[in-house]
Amino acid sequence: MKKNLLITMSGGTTSVINATLVGIITAARQVGSIDRVLAGYPGIMGALEESLIDLTDLTDNDLQRLYYTPASGFIGTTRIRPMEQRELARLAHVFCAHNIGFFINIGGNGTIRQSIQISRAMSSRVRVAAVPKTVDNDLGDEEFEKVLYTPGFPSCANYWRRKTWIMNQENLGAHSHDQVLIAQTFGRKTGFLAGCARLGDIERQIPLIVLLPEDQKPVQQVLGRIESVVEERRRASVVLSEGYDVGDIGERYDLRGQVMYGTSRTTAAQLLVNHCADIGIQARAFVPGFDQRSDVTFVSGSDLKMACGVGSQAVERLHAGEADFLSSISKAPVAAGKLAAVPFSEIGDYSRVLQPQWIDYGNFDVTDEYIAYVEPLIGDAPVRIPGFPARHHFTCQRGPAVSKKLKPWSAASLDETDTNRAGEFATLLDPAATIVR
Repeated sequence: MKKNLLITMSGGTTSVINATLVGIITAARQVGSIDRVLAGYPGIMGALEESLIDLTDLTDNDLQRLYYTPASGFIGTTRIRPMEQRELARLAHVFCAHNIGFFINIGGNGTIRQSIQISRAMSSRVRVAAVPKTVDNDLGDEEFEKVLYTPGFPSCANYWRRKTWIMNQENLGAHSHDQVLIAQTFGRKTGFLAGCARLGDIERQIPLIVLLPEDQKPVQQVLGRIESVVEERRRASVVLSEGYDVGDIGERYDLRGQVMYGTSRTTAAQLLVNHCADIGIQARAFVPGFDQRSDVTFVSGSDLKMACGVGSQAVERLHAGEADFLSSISKAPVAAGKLAAVPFSEIGDYSRVLQPQWIDYGNFDVTDEYIAYVEPLIGDAPVRIPGFPARHHFTCQRGPAVSKKLKPWSAASLDETDTNRAGEFATLLDPAATIVR
């Protein structure tokens, strides 16, 4: 008997995330074990609330447009706290009610942990796979062998390569009054994206200062470097990761306990602008938010292709009887890597930072080895989006809503004690199911 496939997205998105979705949908149509392709809207919260949409009958034109559509507007995304047993039991009931035999969870570090939770609770009933997406590139093994990079990172790297060029032109023209431009990247406590600024100046001609959390320095030392560069070159461009410590940003946290840099009281870039003003240097901040992870102007063709590939591979492996794995891109002789899978049993923390050989310690920069790692991932083939920008419309027409079959489950109920409901659904969990965080 055929089973249905459920897809969910979690966390921040990328400019290529829907290419992964297209890969999943296309492959699901081709294998013989999947009946309908459903999605939680939005994400795992949509699944808990039984808010599902049917993607099975999207047209080829829909899929082509979806392939180039950035961000999460199509099926939505969400962030929730680690699930308790009653949430897992509710999810099992949804799976049972809608004949879900396959589950693919698209996301970053927290989503991988969530996928392992669900797998351990329901592996006898549902085949589970996770698919990576994070522009931060901080998900994977420390050796960069099993996970060479995460889909979305090459396109965001290209964004910062191009923005460095633009920043330099702005700084050249306006340094008589704005001596220093300070840009802030995503990346939390890692410097993968900040380091990509160097891609915009491989010859090292720009007065560029790169602030990497892996090479954290005291604020006074950072200011000393800015002063010396301005004295020598009359100007400077600074690119820092959002998690580089230059003072108290007034941190706010999401439900998983992660710092929400975009909604904290201030930013590292603004604090550094203030520090520069205190020593008589006028600076200006550039702090793009979702734009850096969603702007298709800078999307990488190779990134699109491999993002689609990790999605289709996940389906093919599930159809073949595999389960409990991360569909990944591993290191290979070819620059873009090769499709592979990492068993959940081999995944621990799976958070990583820049390798030591990629950091020019004490010199506020990355090494040529880092450039050699990132540049091939971007590729050099321009992406031609059909009709973009004049006539292209991103896909927003979703499939039909799936009829609900269960009692209502509201977001508010996740914070209430609901012993009866947990007991009602708990029989659907595997007997040896354990809560994993």
